[in-house]
Amino acid sequence: IAFYGLAYWYTWQVSILGLGPIWMSKNEKAKEKAAKLIEEGAIFAFGLSEKAHGADIYGTEMALTPQEDGSYKANGEKYYIGNGNEAAMVSNFGKFADKDGNIPPYDMKNKEQYVFFIANYKHKNYELIKNVCDSQNYVANFALHDYPITEEDILSKGEEAWNS
Repeated sequence: IAFYGLAYWYTWQVSILGLGPIWMSKNEKAKEKAAKLIEEGAIFAFGLSEKAHGADIYGTEMALTPQEDGSYKANGEKYYIGNGNEAAMVSNFGKFADKDGNIPPYDMKNKEQYVFFIANYKHKNYELIKNVCDSQNYVANFALHDYPITEEDILSKGEEAWNS
């Protein structure tokens, strides 16, 4: 792989960040999908920071609300996410909410509330809000609105998500 400028390097570096939670997970289907996408030339993204919290993972407001069928609905906004407009797999960090969508209070000792899951920018419930910087790189502000998440989309939970 050859890179001829910082803009190309940035896309690659952000892809590596996005792949981290995938490779570290026990979700073999996600790993297989990522490997296939890499062979096809796809890029990836790492959905961690939020406008109100930056990279303060304790304060994340991205939430997965449990549904009666065992699936989840993802709701929340991410900010300053490189490749967020084209990533085939966006690794998102969030918290599990209760059935009413309430996010657990800030608790540094309770890591069971955390989750990493995959979203795709092409889904109708993935709102690409804007590019937050003026360069050829696309650094996204995006929101998930009742984005459907199944167990297949979950990379890790609890302590494993925290450590990813």
